Amino acid sequence: MKKFIYIAVGIILITSLMPTINYSSPASFLEITIESPEAAPQMLLQAEDVISKRLEAYGITAFETKIHPEEREIDIRFREALPAETILPLLTSVGRLEFCEVYTQPEVFSILNESAQSEAWKQWVPLNDETGSHTAVIATIALEEAPAFGRFVLDQEVFKTLPANLSFAFSRTPDEDGQAELYALRYGKGMTPILTGAAVGHCQAYDDEATDVASISLTFNEEGSARWAQATRKNMHRPIAIVFDGQVCFAPRVMAEIQSGQAQISGDFSSEEARQIAALIQGGELPAPFRAKAVKP
Repeated sequence: MKKFIYIAVGIILITSLMPTINYSSPASFLEITIESPEAAPQMLLQAEDVISKRLEAYGITAFETKIHPEEREIDIRFREALPAETILPLLTSVGRLEFCEVYTQPEVFSILNESAQSEAWKQWVPLNDETGSHTAVIATIALEEAPAFGRFVLDQEVFKTLPANLSFAFSRTPDEDGQAELYALRYGKGMTPILTGAAVGHCQAYDDEATDVASISLTFNEEGSARWAQATRKNMHRPIAIVFDGQVCFAPRVMAEIQSGQAQISGDFSSEEARQIAALIQGGELPAPFRAKAVKP
């Protein structure tokens, strides 16, 4: 009898030390696979690190990642129920932040008027309509016409007449009539911007209670702060465009040299959009473009 009791007690102790087993149906957690056919193994490792930082900056910590080097894929499994439409941008957006000088409207009009293609340009840009001496917006174009404008700019005869450091970009959000603002970004040598997201030390989204507008505050690292001060001093009374993934969020005019090492991104953001963009900036830029291959809710 004593031997039986000892065995029974032993079984109870052993089972009490084992993990609790839930025999009910497992919860359905979100699993996403992203792929990048051109990504080398080292780039996959970098992307995994960026994605982890982005998710943590967004406030998600219960997740696991697994790289499949031969397939150029990364699996991300979340240990909580999450909406895929909210998470996908954090996994697949390139997340490139740039601060760029711009060609103002009069400067662009001067370049295009002197071009052999000036008549062709008039279908896109009102070359005789100057609305301000330092206006950053050079035209508004219907969003559905943007692909046709892109093809026009890339035409060999048109392209060769443009400055080598000029790149056109549309505003991030069109107006209520579907018109997008057109900007002419002015890059440095090698098409380098003033600053990129690598110069950002901290980024956070917040809602301005006074204006009920969602914004993103940036604090630059030491090197970025010095370069930002220099850029704002150089571009006094001129616009500097803040560009995210090739789209201009806004282009404020510099009114004073900024030595605080801080900047703010304002735009037509919802609170959720601002939170996502802040997480993308904080996490960093992906080393290659990725796309979603599979989503299992």
